[in-house]
Amino acid sequence: MPKLKSTNSAPIPEKWPSPLPYLTTPQIGPSLPRNILSSTNVTQSPSLEANTPTMTSPSTPYNNIRITPISDPTHPACGQAGLFTTRLHAPGEFVCLYMGLVHGTTGDHVSESAAEVKSDYDLSLDRDLGLAIDAAKMGNEARFINDYRGVAERPNAEFGDVLVKVGKGVLERHVGVFVKPAKKEKKTGKGKGGYSNVVQGIAKGEEVLVSYGRGFWSARRVEAEAGIGEVGCAVDEFERG
Repeated sequence: MPKLKSTNSAPIPEKWPSPLPYLTTPQIGPSLPRNILSSTNVTQSPSLEANTPTMTSPSTPYNNIRITPISDPTHPACGQAGLFTTRLHAPGEFVCLYMGLVHGTTGDHVSESAAEVKSDYDLSLDRDLGLAIDAAKMGNEARFINDYRGVAERPNAEFGDVLVKVGKGVLERHVGVFVKPAKKEKKTGKGKGGYSNVVQGIAKGEEVLVSYGRGFWSARRVEAEAGIGEVGCAVDEFERG
């Protein structure tokens, strides 16, 4: 069977929705400079997380994760899809990049879908610089990551900054998905003190789950109470590590 193709002739993952472009590199909005992700003010922004990891551009489609339809009637996303692992992932391990349309969040740089306030896929890249990534109409596997609420006790993954080597010494700033680090739990019992690391990670075949943030669900409650259509989430509302 021939491999499915994206708009740029690159292979696309199984179960990818054919109407949507599959991205292996970010799509830069028309009102932004083409090199926006590698510009100094972005790669050296004060909002960049301390000790941001640097990595080479990953091979795609990712072979460590897969898009999977959800048929469990108790799952909040039943009838849709989620992102599941194909192998064990250790605490803190990189899972994938978050791809989409890179756009501004103010003025003339706001993307069409974000301006309509209907995108559930808009993730902040840099709040101070007013940059975000919208995967509503294009993206990669990461757009299928669900919120942990109603599925698990806590999220097993989180969003975080990452610098990607794109050649000739150039770094681009991206948002990556990472396994939550090992949880520290207080030791209990007589004579025991301090904290111990509880190794968790994500098991093979387990769903990758993040926290969309309280703002996302507050908007959902308003929507339900008002009886209106989709509200969507603001770009700052996803919780990041």
